[in-house]
Amino acid sequence: MSPTHNYSLRLDADRRAALEEIARRKDRDLSYVIRKAIDEYIERHKDDPDET
Repeated sequence: MSPTHNYSLRLDADRRAALEEIARRKDRDLSYVIRKAIDEYIERHKDDPDET
C-alpha cells in the first residue's frame, strides 16, 4: 500500500450525518466510507474526456 496523506474537507451537517449513518450500519469508520466514495468516483470518472 502506498503512503497515505491527511486531508481536510468541509461537509454540511446533512452529508456528515448521512455518511456517519452508512458507516454505523456497515460497522466501519467514517474515513473508510469516505475513501470508498472517492474510489467509486475515481472509477466512474477515470476515462472522462478533459473539459478544456
